[in-house]
Amino acid sequence: MARFLRLTVEHTLAGRAEELKEYLLGVEVFDRKEAYDPRVDPIVRVEARRLRAKLKEYYEGDGCADPVRIEFLSGGYAPRVSLQQETPPAPEASARTVAVLPFADLGGKAEHQYFSDGLTEELIHALTKVPGLRVVAWNTAAQLRDRQQDLHTIREQLHVGAVLTGSVRISGANLRVRAQLIDTGSGVYLWSETFDRRMQDVFAIQEEIALAIVRTLRVQLTGDGESALARSRSSIGSYDYYLRGRYFWHRRSPEDLARSIEYFEAAIAADPLSALAHSGLADAHTLMVDYGLDGPSTGMPKAKAAAMRAIELDPALGEAYASLGLIRSLYEWQWDDAKVLYAQAIELNPGYATAHHWLGIDWYALRGHFEEARVEIEAALQLDPLSSIMREGQAFVPFLERRYEEAARGYERLIADDPSFYKGYTSLGRVYAQQGKFLDAIRMLEKGRALAGDIPNILGAMGQVYALGGEAERARELLAQLSRRQETSWVPSSVFAIVHIGLGENDRALEWLERGCRQHELPMTSLKVHPVYDGLRQTPRFQALLHALGI
Repeated sequence: MARFLRLTVEHTLAGRAEELKEYLLGVEVFDRKEAYDPRVDPIVRVEARRLRAKLKEYYEGDGCADPVRIEFLSGGYAPRVSLQQETPPAPEASARTVAVLPFADLGGKAEHQYFSDGLTEELIHALTKVPGLRVVAWNTAAQLRDRQQDLHTIREQLHVGAVLTGSVRISGANLRVRAQLIDTGSGVYLWSETFDRRMQDVFAIQEEIALAIVRTLRVQLTGDGESALARSRSSIGSYDYYLRGRYFWHRRSPEDLARSIEYFEAAIAADPLSALAHSGLADAHTLMVDYGLDGPSTGMPKAKAAAMRAIELDPALGEAYASLGLIRSLYEWQWDDAKVLYAQAIELNPGYATAHHWLGIDWYALRGHFEEARVEIEAALQLDPLSSIMREGQAFVPFLERRYEEAARGYERLIADDPSFYKGYTSLGRVYAQQGKFLDAIRMLEKGRALAGDIPNILGAMGQVYALGGEAERARELLAQLSRRQETSWVPSSVFAIVHIGLGENDRALEWLERGCRQHELPMTSLKVHPVYDGLRQTPRFQALLHALGI
């Protein structure tokens, strides 16, 4: 988008606005070939819509006092550049950003925790549909539990102008929910209401209260009484299973991913028409394959079928387009299609942080477009600033750029903030390996292994480090362990390849990578940029693999 903006403004100021046609932009901005056909590839139209929305958001917020204003009118690509005669006063930068903090469960019963958490997440999802409103994502909100009184720190940490807090009390057949909207700068209550209901179906009540709060909150924050809610509906029992599935999916461990699949499948069994549940199932199967816990020929067809079904059931569900975008890139290597799908996901749900995350890490970064990757991961972190997986991605970009000190600092901060997240340790171990700090690398990988178990990707990384550190016998022991494991469960080819790279056996490594490409294994998509493969880059066989991957 930065290239788009720069080229169009420079052409306009130089008096060449009439040259700004879709073909020129496709070739000059998005690196399309001479045979580019705008009728077939809508990338320019899609990105123009995104740029138009970004500029509108900017001038309504941080850029409201800018003396120069740049606008793109619908139907053209030549910007209108104007000077503002009067500079309006700048509003509070975060006035239209809100955090929904986890509602406190005053009943004290563990079985009711999912109701209060489910109510909170339902509110977050619903509020993302309100135009012009930025909402902090659930991953971050969940880490602010029991911090409702610390408004100043929340304001500084998340840059939010308001927080929605509340409490839930279930007593026999009665339910009471209290909600308050609070200005984080002054501590003034902008709105407060208490809901008393009979406890007949807690999940039906959850939806009723969520919708009531959102309608009122929209008036308070935007002055618009019309509801923008268009979320996919499902039965309440199904939605409860979906919430549980997302809860375990966010935790990312092998056991949690397997449990998330069980819950998503239970949600679909309860309501086969739940688009959300199908989208969640697609994401769970994709991550199982991406983490080396399931084979691509087994998991990815299931993931694609679920994502396609989600879009069929609800064509307006942004999450489903992001699910399919990840599949189209990592498994099918249809990179252009995947980017269009990510753009659709973001256009439909601008508050969906995961779409920005995957576009940045699993599209831009894997193709070597690191500046664009940083832009998207920063957008994701603005929406979900405390998400461990997104912070891991933030440090992954400098790692791919061979800026190892910067990457190590990022992973060290992640570990300090979330010592239970295994990927912080294993990622830092890979950085240390590239720096030649082999003892430190093994120490970090062992810590990750203690948290996550014998994941093949971790065992392969350890084998590579042992080999590089001169302990070839221990490396071969891990190779043998992985070979035995392969007899009963899936082990990615890349795991064997990197151990052989550490042992200096490049031909064997290439054989494994060629096998991985034939099977469309997801780790193969990192071949272009991952430093572990630097010693193979100049070989014709490796270049042939990059050609096959379309990168």
